[in-house]
Amino acid sequence: MGFLCIDIGGTNTLVGVGNGEFKVVEKYSSKQFLKDISSHIDQIIEETDTVIEKVAVAAAGPMNKSEGVFYPPNMAIEKVNITEPLQRYGDVSIINDCTSAVLGEYHYGEHNCDDLVYVTISSGIGAGVVLHGNLIEGSDGNFGEVGHMKIADNGVSCGCGAEGHWEAYCSGNNLPKMAEKLTGKRFEDAREVFDKYREGCEDATKTIEKMKDYNARGFANLVNLYNPEKVVVGGAVALNHPDLVVEGLEEEVDVKTVNRSPKIETTSLEEQSVLHGLRAVCNGEA
Repeated sequence: MGFLCIDIGGTNTLVGVGNGEFKVVEKYSSKQFLKDISSHIDQIIEETDTVIEKVAVAAAGPMNKSEGVFYPPNMAIEKVNITEPLQRYGDVSIINDCTSAVLGEYHYGEHNCDDLVYVTISSGIGAGVVLHGNLIEGSDGNFGEVGHMKIADNGVSCGCGAEGHWEAYCSGNNLPKMAEKLTGKRFEDAREVFDKYREGCEDATKTIEKMKDYNARGFANLVNLYNPEKVVVGGAVALNHPDLVVEGLEEEVDVKTVNRSPKIETTSLEEQSVLHGLRAVCNGEA
């Protein structure tokens, strides 16, 4: 059975083609990919010479599974009908990106537990949850929008327009805004904040320490809600800076939660967690 898996992130899109396992994985800019989906897919299928029967798509941001559409964040695109351009390749399934990621980690990651939470800290923040071996999706497929959990009251606005959300402080897109609100200093992007921290910049240090506190609050809320055995963390911000984002979280969460702090570690599948979750969907393991 040939399958086509497409992980549409806020910045990049990964496309995998295979038969049971991946033959090839290609990476594109999400903005460019969404402008001409068919030509990108035709090219990769032709190169792999694979007959596609099933298509699985994961998307960052809100979706409507029944209509086959999603609403991409951080792009100048309001709405994407993802089913329409893909249904000529095979039966199409769509799923939230973090929900797909936890599915990939559960089936193909280096874990041995039935209560698993995946958290992405990237351009945004989201979560996927498996409890007692069952994937949780929600009525519209939008379970796990934890980045929009309120964790503070100091008036930093989230991309959704509300204030005090976890994503407003600790996501890659918003970390520089939090830094400016906190210190008055402007940083070009999240990378510069981390780079300046490592150089000993006082303003960057103050920002990263506040980020750690807010992340600990967010993770503690998840532990109180879901009581997982393990939490795995992915996304570009976490994977590029695990020493500052993930290390030490267990101890910080332990003093902020009534539940036992679980093992918290970076994803074993790195940037391909979502893609492997889509593989699980195509292989009938969802």
